[in-house]
Amino acid sequence: MDQKIENIAEAIYSEGFCVHENFLDEEAVNALLKIFNEKRNSLKEAGIGKQENFSKVKDIRGDKILWLEKNGNELLDKYFFGPLEELMTTLNRRCFLGLNDHEFHFACYEAGTFYRRHKDVFSNDDARKISVVLYLNKSWKAGDGGELMIYEKEEVKTEPKAGTLVVFESHIEHEVLTSNTERISITGWIKRKKDLF
Repeated sequence: MDQKIENIAEAIYSEGFCVHENFLDEEAVNALLKIFNEKRNSLKEAGIGKQENFSKVKDIRGDKILWLEKNGNELLDKYFFGPLEELMTTLNRRCFLGLNDHEFHFACYEAGTFYRRHKDVFSNDDARKISVVLYLNKSWKAGDGGELMIYEKEEVKTEPKAGTLVVFESHIEHEVLTSNTERISITGWIKRKKDLF
């Protein structure tokens, strides 16, 4: 895992984004999918904006989400939050980002849903620094849709195949193309939380 993490941090430093296929093996993907399936009835419609700017707009964003907590599940900590915190530490060492917090959720796009082109940084809050997406779609095939488009110097289109990890700077514009089948991921942000004092 150490070398994978180092490679991702180096790509963020040099390019601003990284797509790492087979970041997790089948055992890890199966464990995370089991947790998702146990919790799928608790998913809620996602929205856009924050606090007073929050709203649900289905012609912009159509996924359902469930927020996750570290130390809430042993396998989730082992296969996701453990590597994530290793990544956060490595990014701080390589890129001097001052990252000290994170927030993540399961995200499920049903057939016909999408998320239009956007940035993950709020206009009234720039705490989000690094966006992370881990795909859990074991049976994804060409034509299933739901690809992630990253709009950097060149457009990068990523297939949401199980075990693939995508990491990018949160100010980069991106989009989830229309899913033609159910699309599942763990999605969220590594943040720099401002001091309260």
